[in-house]
Amino acid sequence: MTHVEPLRVGPIEISAMCQGYARMLLSEECPGQDVDWGAERARHPWAFHDERSWPWHVHGFVARGPWGVAAIDTGVGSYPPYRPWAGRSGRSAEDAYDELGLETAEVGVVVLSHLHADHAGGVWAGEGPRFPNARVVLHEADLALFADRHEPYAAVPEVQRLRELDLLDLDPADREVAPGLRVVHTPGHTPGHRSIVLEAGDDRIVITGDLLHIPIQAAHPEWPSSHDEEAETGAASRAALLTRAAEEGWLVGVPHFARPFGRVDGAGWRSMGPAGAGAEAS
Repeated sequence: MTHVEPLRVGPIEISAMCQGYARMLLSEECPGQDVDWGAERARHPWAFHDERSWPWHVHGFVARGPWGVAAIDTGVGSYPPYRPWAGRSGRSAEDAYDELGLETAEVGVVVLSHLHADHAGGVWAGEGPRFPNARVVLHEADLALFADRHEPYAAVPEVQRLRELDLLDLDPADREVAPGLRVVHTPGHTPGHRSIVLEAGDDRIVITGDLLHIPIQAAHPEWPSSHDEEAETGAASRAALLTRAAEEGWLVGVPHFARPFGRVDGAGWRSMGPAGAGAEAS
């Protein structure tokens, strides 16, 4: 049983695929800010591993709707060069998807928020694509950056193989990639970073990608993040998207939160309870 129950948005069911977590130091978050971590721990106890660290969960999402099955980010997979993941509380992508009852051949579209290996490493399995019948959507700016840089923590070789198989969609436009499944450019963390909006009638849920890492960023979206390529641009993207989500009452899904589903408002982050679809809790 997954530690997060599926969430429903109209006819769309969204499940979190958890590949595990690692500890990340609080001292590396919110550069230049004097954060009262004790107060944050009181507000969001689930978001702390201990007094010095937070649990960096690696979630992907699987959305099932009238248009079929989509994967939104894919976790690390078995990406060997990704050292932050080595030796941590992780498990195989095969086990994580099996837990959801997913046959990967069912997936018709995969959307990658960006090219870092904890989001894109799971697109490849062994000698072939993990999702053999899927079109994989990625903003072209990320591939251009990381292919030139030879970044060891970006899933460039896997994505290049998908390109050779004509499975990669690099169109940079904001658009629907399936009915009710929209990609929105939210740059800063990486130049091609996207967030993903799922729509059903008047209901919306946005999957943030790495616009958020810890809950305090929802209360202070203008604060720069040490994880971003362009911190000012990332803060502007974060503030714009979260302001709209708060004003319009969207649900929010965050790949790295231990409780990945919630909402944002003027006070910051309000998580759904441990069961995901249950009552809201801090």
